[in-house]
Amino acid sequence: MRRAIALAARGLGSTSPNPVVGCVVLDQAGRTVGEGWHQRAGGPHAEIHALAEAGEDARGGTAVVTLEPCDHTGRTGPCAQALIEAGISRVVYAVSDPSPGAAGGALTLAAAGIDVEGGLLADEAAAGNAAWLTSVLHGRPYVTWKYAATLDGRTAAADGSSRWITSPESRSDVHRLRAESDAVLVGSGTARADDPQLAVRDVPGAVQPLRVVVDTEATVVRAG
Repeated sequence: MRRAIALAARGLGSTSPNPVVGCVVLDQAGRTVGEGWHQRAGGPHAEIHALAEAGEDARGGTAVVTLEPCDHTGRTGPCAQALIEAGISRVVYAVSDPSPGAAGGALTLAAAGIDVEGGLLADEAAAGNAAWLTSVLHGRPYVTWKYAATLDGRTAAADGSSRWITSPESRSDVHRLRAESDAVLVGSGTARADDPQLAVRDVPGAVQPLRVVVDTEATVVRAG
């Protein structure tokens, strides 16, 4: 399951509005024969990638998935049915799917005679899907607050001469966080003073987030 959680993390920033999901398929002897993760919204789900890699070795084997396999047809087919058709005999998942439209995969799998177990490393898997779960369960966005300050609580030199007060390593972390986010938001004061790019840099394959400026008086951008 920890391998599946690590695979799921590869999809952070590119699957919205879908969750990140990882899957590992084991053969009857318990050997890994297939791996996959949900790579982009509208594309094949993690289980489909893993089953394709496993091929016939999946028959009689086990699928380990970070999220309960879906039981609905959207832009792709139901993963529960794909697991049944592949001949999987056991499914272990971490987090139950709370979305009304996709939930129910565990019941479908069990009805087909597949041994189903849920809840394995659920907290670890849920942490990796915090943004999606917050949206589904609470109807609001998941917000990460990025703040850099010196030891005396300052964010920049008083005369505006400082460009950075952080290290190259911390700035690299910021771009990784941006790459995992749907949007990057700043206040109008920051936008006027710094004219920030708010873009992801040096993260190969990153999907650029939406750039948002909170501007109560609409002073940053005006119609010409």
